[in-house]
Order: sequence, then structure tokens, then C-alpha cells
Amino acid sequence: MVKPIRLMGQFPPLQAGRVVRQIIVDGLLGQWHRLLSIALIPFILAVIVDLAAAIILDFRGSRNLVASPDVIVIDVANLIILELLIGAFYTVNVARLLGIGSRTGKIRLDEDWRDAYGGVVLRLLVIYFFGALLVGGGFVAYLLFRDQLPTTQLAPFIIAIPALLHLYLYTRFSFVIAAAAVGAPYTFGDSVRATGGITLILLGLNLVFCLPLVVAQLALQTSTASSPVFGFTYFGVMLLTQLLFLLRVAVFTIINLVCFVNRTGWAPGARRI
Repeated sequence: MVKPIRLMGQFPPLQAGRVVRQIIVDGLLGQWHRLLSIALIPFILAVIVDLAAAIILDFRGSRNLVASPDVIVIDVANLIILELLIGAFYTVNVARLLGIGSRTGKIRLDEDWRDAYGGVVLRLLVIYFFGALLVGGGFVAYLLFRDQLPTTQLAPFIIAIPALLHLYLYTRFSFVIAAAAVGAPYTFGDSVRATGGITLILLGLNLVFCLPLVVAQLALQTSTASSPVFGFTYFGVMLLTQLLFLLRVAVFTIINLVCFVNRTGWAPGARRI
């Protein structure tokens, strides 16, 4: 009997202890060798993209100029390629390996995989687009109104509030990413309904597991901002940074997949009800 995907009505509650055990024991520790094996290609691609961006900026003499147009364009392009294209590539592989299963531990890049990859990229693009609008709008508002506030201590909230709103929306929409990766018929509206009542749990899981990786990744990138591109320090830190990036993608995908399956009852071949 095919298990259904719940779209409306009563969703089973998430048991935090069970979810954490599945994330750590069944996912990260239990499948680490498979996660590592499918990370090779995205890791190589991420290193090439990051190194190419650094070399271009270094040759143009713009690497240490924060507000330079060259830096902005290259950094945005680098971010899009890494987070959107390469991140989606690894997200689909992790979700399909753990969600659908593979005895060989290898991912087949067939038509179903291409459809899943396109779906994940499209959904990430929508989420990042609205996030850019919110955070960018907050930054513009900060520049326009920071001098008109009764106290300067309120100025950071102009950026923080849109950023927190984006984080909230990202959490409510997170199920569409895992669903698209495994080929489940789930929409943004379905995700909002399914995550209702468990938003704090999802937010807490992502903050506990993913935020330290994000902070470590940013700290490493900042520490080598002025190091020579072809130096051992920069190259070593860049490799470690990309490892943290892929680990963050894997952790985020496993969290979403575990919560999605426990919340909706999804299984391979599931239908909508």
C-alpha cells in the first residue's frame, strides 16, 4: 500500500528526540561514507568556482576593495553558482540517496534526477529572490533613515527585522526543497500548512546544526581576505571553507528530509490526498 502525503488536516507532531536521533545517528553518522562519496564532484566544482573568482579579483586588483563594482559582481556571481547551482546539485544527491535509497551509493543522473534538480534550483531561486528583496530593502531603508531615528541603537533593527522575516519564511517554505529533490508533489502552500505548529522546532534545528557551520565558513573567508591567492594559507582555508559549505548543505538537507518524512508520511511513490 502506497503511503499518502498529507496536505491538510491533522499532521502528526514531531518528536524532537526522534528527529535529532534520525538526523545524527541515521543520517550524518550512519551515512557519512555515502555522503562523502557523492560530495566529490560538487566539492571540486566549488573549489574551481571559488578559486576562479579569487584569481579574477586578484588580477584586477580589486580583491581588497569591498565596495568595488568588480567585487560586487564577482561575489554575487560566485554566491549564485555556489549556493544555487552547486548547492542544489548536492542537495538533490543527498535527498535522493537517503530518501529514495541506493544500494550502490551512486546517483543516476537520469530524467527524474534532472527534473528534481530543476525543481530544487527553481524553488531555491524563488526563496533567495524574496530574501534578497527583504534584506536589500532593509539595507536601503537603513541607509535612508538611520540619521532620522530617535536613537542610533535602533538602526541595526532596520536590517535585522527583514532578515528575521526571511529566515521565518525560509523555514515555512523549507519542505518544498526536500520534496522537489525526491520528486514529491509538494507546493509552497503545502509546505506552509505542513510546517504550521512546528516552525520553532524547524528553526531551532537549523540554528543548532547549521548556524555554527555558517559562522565558521564566514570566519574562514574573512581571515584570508588579504592572503595571497596562490599561498598555502589561502588555498588550505579555501578547501576547508568548501568542505564546511557542503557539510552545511548536507545537514540542512537531512534536517528537512527527516522532518518532511515524519510530518507528511511521504514514501517513494506516495500520492497526494
